[in-house]
Amino acid sequence: MNSIKIALTGGIACGKSSVSQVFKKIGLPVIDLDVIAREVVKPNSQGLSELVAHFGDGILKQDQSLDREALRQKLFTNKDNQQIIEQILHPKILKKMQMDIKKLGKPLVIIEVPLLVEQNLSHLFDRAVVVDCSEQNQLKRLLKRENINEKSAKTMISAQASRKQHLDLAKKLPTDIIENNSQIFEMEQKAQDLAEKLLNL
Repeated sequence: MNSIKIALTGGIACGKSSVSQVFKKIGLPVIDLDVIAREVVKPNSQGLSELVAHFGDGILKQDQSLDREALRQKLFTNKDNQQIIEQILHPKILKKMQMDIKKLGKPLVIIEVPLLVEQNLSHLFDRAVVVDCSEQNQLKRLLKRENINEKSAKTMISAQASRKQHLDLAKKLPTDIIENNSQIFEMEQKAQDLAEKLLNL
């Protein structure tokens, strides 16, 4: 069975996870690429051993699991490292995603893809759902969620694709937009309505 693959994306702190929870509650199958990204670097995995072969044991914790903070430092100290990490992990993440979709065997699957735009992955999907909110709300939510200062929050936001770039996905894929600027129950209602629409595709 060929499943319809729908990418769920949006900027940091715009509400992707909340929409994902609504979809799950309704019974839509959801695959989270962040979860898969953690699975492909578990202790004794090929992904982790390739990272260690390149960056050394310094990226491991005492229990031989990946020290994410140490790996993040490698990113900050050398921009080229990002490309190396992506070359090692992306194929494994996408392969696992395809296997999980196949295993589900459902006519329609939601895949939560935080960096869909940044990593130019739109060609892998049939449709997209973009969770969108104003820059002001995004900043406010991020400050509250991460308990960081405004400068750090703005840096995190600017490291990702812009709001416009997310909305421009509609030029590449049939795209539904969930606007998340008001109360949580309103966003949940929009997500429910959209889920009904998607189930009837």
